[in-house]
Amino acid sequence: MLNKTYQPIVSAFCTSAVLLFTSAAVHANNNSLNAQMHVFQIIDASKNIQKELKAEDQVKPNSVLEYRVDYSNISSASLKNLKLNLPLPAQVSYMGQSLPANAYASTDGVTFAKAPLEKVVNGKKVKVPLSEYRVLQWNVSELKPKQKISISARVKVNASE
Repeated sequence: MLNKTYQPIVSAFCTSAVLLFTSAAVHANNNSLNAQMHVFQIIDASKNIQKELKAEDQVKPNSVLEYRVDYSNISSASLKNLKLNLPLPAQVSYMGQSLPANAYASTDGVTFAKAPLEKVVNGKKVKVPLSEYRVLQWNVSELKPKQKISISARVKVNASE
C-alpha cells in the first residue's frame, strides 16, 4: 500500500475550498472576496522546505501537506463577520497545526466549536481525534478594502482509504 499515490487529494481540496467559504457580506456581493487555494507538500519541516502542488500532482501515503487559502477583499467596502472555512478531505488527517491559531473545528461541516474538540464517551469528556476533523473555520470580524488574510492547516495523507 505504500506505493499507492493519491491525485484526488489536491484537486478535491481546491474544489471543496471554493464551495465552503461563507459570509453574509460575501453573499451580498460575490465579487467582494477573492480566494486563492494552494496545496504544498512539506519536504523538510525543520528547514521550512515545501513544494507547491498542482491539481494533477500525486502524493503518497504519510506525506505531510499544507492546505492554504489566501483571501483578498477586492471591493471598496469592508467585509464584516466572515466565516472562512478550510475543508479537510477524508483522505487526510489534521495534524493540529493551523494558522491563525484560533481555529474552530467541525467533524460534520455544520457544527463548529473551538479546537480542540471534545465529546462525551461513556459519561466522560474525551478529545475528538484530529483525524475526525473535516472542516476548520476562522471568524474574521472585519476585512478592510484591499486587505488580505491567509488561513492554513497541516495534514498527513492517510496510509489507507
